[in-house]
Amino acid sequence: MPDVANLSRVLRHHPVIAEISGLGLDALLVGGFIRDALLGRTPTDIDIVLSGDYDSGVSAIAEALGEDAFALGDRFQTRRFTLFHGTLDITPLEGSGWEEDLLRRDFTVNAIGLPFGRLGDKDIAGALIDPADGLSDLAQHRIVAVAENNLLADPLRILRAYRFAVQLGFEIEEVTASLLGLHADAVNQAAGERIREELFLMLRQPRAHAGLAALDKAGVLTALFPEIEPMRHFRQNDFHHLPVLAHSLEAIRELEHILSAGEGLADDVRDTVLAEMREVVSPPATRASLVKLALLFHDVGKPQTAQVQENGKLTFYGHQQAGREIAEPILERLRLSNWERNVLLLLIEEHLRVGFYCNEPQLTNKLIYRFHRKLGDAATMSCIHALADARATRGPDAGEEFLAKHEEVVNAILWHHYFSEETVEPIPLLTGDQIMEVTGLPEGPDIGRLKEALLEAQVEGTVQDVDEADAFVRQYAAEGLGKV
Repeated sequence: MPDVANLSRVLRHHPVIAEISGLGLDALLVGGFIRDALLGRTPTDIDIVLSGDYDSGVSAIAEALGEDAFALGDRFQTRRFTLFHGTLDITPLEGSGWEEDLLRRDFTVNAIGLPFGRLGDKDIAGALIDPADGLSDLAQHRIVAVAENNLLADPLRILRAYRFAVQLGFEIEEVTASLLGLHADAVNQAAGERIREELFLMLRQPRAHAGLAALDKAGVLTALFPEIEPMRHFRQNDFHHLPVLAHSLEAIRELEHILSAGEGLADDVRDTVLAEMREVVSPPATRASLVKLALLFHDVGKPQTAQVQENGKLTFYGHQQAGREIAEPILERLRLSNWERNVLLLLIEEHLRVGFYCNEPQLTNKLIYRFHRKLGDAATMSCIHALADARATRGPDAGEEFLAKHEEVVNAILWHHYFSEETVEPIPLLTGDQIMEVTGLPEGPDIGRLKEALLEAQVEGTVQDVDEADAFVRQYAAEGLGKV
């Protein structure tokens, strides 16, 4: 049953609600705040509908909170305040009254309202306005659309249904599921930045793989990303037990196993890795949610690079670079930040690096240094990506040693990442100016190559002081500046 007692408690102790309630506005508390409180949770975001003079009401709230609102740019004229605890969204009343406004909302569990004038009622349950029977659906843990036209009024709601299902642990009601699939293509009418936000809100959930699988079953995933459709039935080589798309979704599921309990991670790095992956890097995206998105697209280049060799083996040489090229316009459509886009493209292009290291006779300090030089801030993300990918690779050619070797290499890289700064980010014994002075070479690319060669020699231990560095760059330059 809905937790009315928790709703009453939250209302009594919420400072923002108390501040706004004292303004005497004709307002309705709606949406996720009511829903989450009735589920026994502590809400972080607030949604309010204002009747009367909207602009004056928003100004009064801004003055009371000491914050400025900004327009979200959606069709509902929403103004948002970003607060320490979360967000506060204010929308004007749609229709002739509270019930009509609520009946224009997305899902019944979000169409429950509480007038500000009744926040202090002892009978909070009796004060709730519930024209779509959302309390019943809340009790039954069901996502039910208020009306088909409401979905089409804002097609982002199609994607949001699956996010709510994952976030709340609810089932999507049968008729609603049919409507979502019927109108799957309409989701692309939503602005890219709004799709991005909904997608990352889903991906940051611990069971996002279930939401992605449901999106795929309904046809919404390929409506958003038609580029992945060729992956669906494309068979792989004997390292794999699943076609390409199913493997990518399985890799996301495996990532979530890693994130839930640190499976495959060594004791000395586990807690630090999991904390880093929970970091919110560009709200609402966490590092983990970015890795999930990279896993979805990491093999998108396989269908166009597949070749059957003379020995009958199926190969996908260069699929990581092809995948980067295919993914780039997808990420542009989502209106990702430059940092998000660059990290995702890097994870896709470099997703085989750990696998290549698994084939080396020894994981040297030079290889670990090169890994960090290439991946930079995404080093941990790339390691976890590789581990999830390996765990989802269970064909006949991928025996127990395949996963064991990936775990060994990943944990070695992570140990150096956290505990061996001199390997992953060594301090050069000579500056660029000093290298120019020693070698007599002019400023240019050759100095950069010499500096990189020197750093690699340092991490290998063959150069340990300034005199040895001096001799190294002299000899390296004299021998013709081999490529680093």
